[in-house]
Amino acid sequence: MSSVVKTFLILIVGFLIRYLLITCSYQRTISDRVEISTPVNSWKRVVEGVTLLDLGISPYEGDTFHEVPIFLIFYHRLYTNLKPWLPVIFAAIDVLTGLILSITSTIQLQHIREWETNKLTKLKLEDSRKLAIPLNSISELSYRVLLIYLFLPYSSLSCAAMTTSVFTNFITALIMLSASLGQRIIATSLTALLAYHSLYAIAFILPVVMVAERVNHKVNSLEEFSYTTSKVIFSMTWTILSFLALIVGLLQLSYLLMDSSSFISSTYWFLLTVPDFTPNIGLFWYFFTEMFDQFRDFFLWTFQINSFIYFLPLSLILKDNPCFLFIITSILQSLFKPYPSISDAAFFIALIPQWSHLFPFLRQGIFVSAVFVSCSVLAPIMWHMWIILGTANSNYFFGVTLAYNAGQIFLVSDILFAYMKRNYFLENGMKLDEKGKPIGLELVSD
Repeated sequence: MSSVVKTFLILIVGFLIRYLLITCSYQRTISDRVEISTPVNSWKRVVEGVTLLDLGISPYEGDTFHEVPIFLIFYHRLYTNLKPWLPVIFAAIDVLTGLILSITSTIQLQHIREWETNKLTKLKLEDSRKLAIPLNSISELSYRVLLIYLFLPYSSLSCAAMTTSVFTNFITALIMLSASLGQRIIATSLTALLAYHSLYAIAFILPVVMVAERVNHKVNSLEEFSYTTSKVIFSMTWTILSFLALIVGLLQLSYLLMDSSSFISSTYWFLLTVPDFTPNIGLFWYFFTEMFDQFRDFFLWTFQINSFIYFLPLSLILKDNPCFLFIITSILQSLFKPYPSISDAAFFIALIPQWSHLFPFLRQGIFVSAVFVSCSVLAPIMWHMWIILGTANSNYFFGVTLAYNAGQIFLVSDILFAYMKRNYFLENGMKLDEKGKPIGLELVSD
């Protein structure tokens, strides 16, 4: 069986799983799960917002709808004109997201292999060539990305609940693909659209600029690449300014569509102030339920600053491999957003096979995997004990969400350590022990 036929069959199976889940009797139960639907991605809230709009009432007057006006108009057209086709549309878009991620992985791995080969050729370190990504493994790794996204329960259930995260994940995948192809204008425009939808997506402009710049520079010039040249600095600055101008344009268009700026308080200010304490798999809801009012503002902005403070230093550290910054940004987005869902985790988990060349340097892979599996099992149980049976309290469910987020912290720190360790061996040569394994690195102080 050819790879094209096999991929097509996998896509069909993934589509059927999602379509059957959306149309089955359990769809309402799935859509009510707090791990899946949040105040900012729930399809029920979208329907309420669309209904209010049809009645001539602003959806932003109450505390129901929290998505931006352009997306509201899109959902209105979708719900009004294509309601019978919604299961097909959601399933098809989610399957297409998996396919785009797979294609993106192929392109990025080819870029990474080329960059590392050029580095090894320049450094003339024969030992480090053992760390090179095998050319014949690239297609297999990208195929694994597709398999994981299509059959991971996190992504399947998010699609079954018809959350709007299906659309944002699709846009994010398109951003990665267009940036990896060097399509700067498309990538910047899509990133502006995603940042307009959610403030936290602003962080994606850094990997977009760096990847697109490096890819385009590699195509157009044989000179040694550097971010410090005046040409590159001007190009990156122009891209970021264009990105900001697009966001301003989208905000102005939103104002014209709604004839009011009231949507700002129901969207961006809602995300920043976190007034809704509906339980989810994030950290905000429990802390600020228990927080004294006089301390709320301090800890609120302390929490919020974590969503933005790490990306600039990380972009400097990962400047030699900006493709890696995409998955790091995705993990941090899932970790620090006030209203995360399992669809956020589904996105970066699907990308992990792309970085399998880092696996030999991971130290906590089994532990992190066990945390995700155990939390996936325990979260519904603890919720049932707390809400349905009344035999537990909120601490039981929050304990699971705390472990889930701790798992993400261990994942991002471990994968960063693995990247730094492998990069050190690439640049300085690799020494093996008697078993043929890389000798461990230790931090020694004078």
